[in-house]
Amino acid sequence: MTIHDTISIPKFSRLIKIENRKWGLCMNDNFDGRFLSEEEIISIGKSLLKKTFKQISDTSSKLSKKGSIGNFIEEEVYHIRPNSRPEPDFVDAGIELKVTPFRMNNDNSISAKERLVLNIINYIEEAKKSFYTSSFWNKNSKIYLLFYLWESNKTQKDFYVMFDYLLTYSEEDLIIIKKDWEIIHQKILEGKAHEISEADTMYLAACTKGVNRKSLRKQYKSDILAKQRAYSLKTSYMTHLLRTKVTNKQETAIRIITDALELERIGFEQVIYQKLKPYFGRSTDELKRTFNIGESKNVNEIIVARLLGVEGRVSHTDEFMKANIIPKTIRLEEDGRMIESMSFPTFKFEQIVEENWIDSELRDYFDTSKFLFIIFKKRADEYYFHDIKFWNMPLSILDSEVKAVWLHTQDIVKSGNIVREVRGNTYYTNFSKKNDNPVMHVRPHAKNRLDVYPLPIKDKLTNLTEFTKQCFWLNNNYILEIIN
Repeated sequence: MTIHDTISIPKFSRLIKIENRKWGLCMNDNFDGRFLSEEEIISIGKSLLKKTFKQISDTSSKLSKKGSIGNFIEEEVYHIRPNSRPEPDFVDAGIELKVTPFRMNNDNSISAKERLVLNIINYIEEAKKSFYTSSFWNKNSKIYLLFYLWESNKTQKDFYVMFDYLLTYSEEDLIIIKKDWEIIHQKILEGKAHEISEADTMYLAACTKGVNRKSLRKQYKSDILAKQRAYSLKTSYMTHLLRTKVTNKQETAIRIITDALELERIGFEQVIYQKLKPYFGRSTDELKRTFNIGESKNVNEIIVARLLGVEGRVSHTDEFMKANIIPKTIRLEEDGRMIESMSFPTFKFEQIVEENWIDSELRDYFDTSKFLFIIFKKRADEYYFHDIKFWNMPLSILDSEVKAVWLHTQDIVKSGNIVREVRGNTYYTNFSKKNDNPVMHVRPHAKNRLDVYPLPIKDKLTNLTEFTKQCFWLNNNYILEIIN
């Protein structure tokens, strides 16, 4: 079933009438849509729902590149000419217009296809601002969203506009977004704009915008040029918004933090730490008995959820989903050693050879994800809840050590040199080993040898056209450095 099966697509009308005036496609060339009221903006937007861009205007043939859809709606529907003004698109209403894609997943759920990119950050000017005078707040305090359904087998002009939503921020979200802005702002003030990472923050991020020498920008109190970045709302935040608000399905997640004053006073991470600290030193078995938790694959994550006062898994809570915080359990031995390295999702050989590093799935994963390390330590043959740590991959490590492993992996898959030696039924590969790199290595992550992905180029030594699924692993010694 697709989203089209449950929603009828009415015939498009070329006239949009509001208060006996004609807007949209019938506006004269001198009309400036920037001065529409909130009611008019939304009425026009709703008239576009369940229509393709081709049905909206004959000029949809102009659609060809990323970003052109937003300009198309601004120009052809609202008669707003492209500009780089610091104020919102609709100046009288104080509303910014954004057109953004979503996708249907295999399980019929929907997800935002990408982050919502907002305005470019001028590091020198932004350094002089406070949150409520910032370029982010000035332009994006209220956003009118038009969501279109992205489908891989269609061209842009055949995509359907499906949902609209006027985004204003809840009290709890605004507290977190304000703290996110302050984290970004602090790095700008310190002359460290070149060290900003999307994973530094929870909901509001500073994503790269244009990746080449021409896009490098001067920054505040530093001679180091920094990558051009734009404020953005994270993909995870947009997905949660889409599922819980936009579609009116009320798929609400449980909030961990209900005290807005506490959240504002000490911040999200410290609130979580303070809630969990009283349980440090208690054994896994004791916690399971206390909270009546049975055995399951994600038992430690479920334990943490119970300690925080919520049901289910902590990764399914409102804050964790919006911020894309990924829980990871760490087990330490009595002497403090960590035996196991940490695995991540498998990669597809056919995909990695087509990627470039800056847009790669691996870089995006670490640049946009924050992790909650749930640490248990062994004592007398039993594991005890020891500590927690929020962590995100430093950009300096991501674009050096991790990049090196990724490039090596891509090279050997591209060249067909995966297997270096065969002994009996065992294949020894050329993938990076733990001793080759201080941060990351590659090894199998499969149910068995028959759990495979196809190869883009057959392996030269074995002539294999498919190979056992592999994934990137963070070295156990590197993780120990982090938590120690």
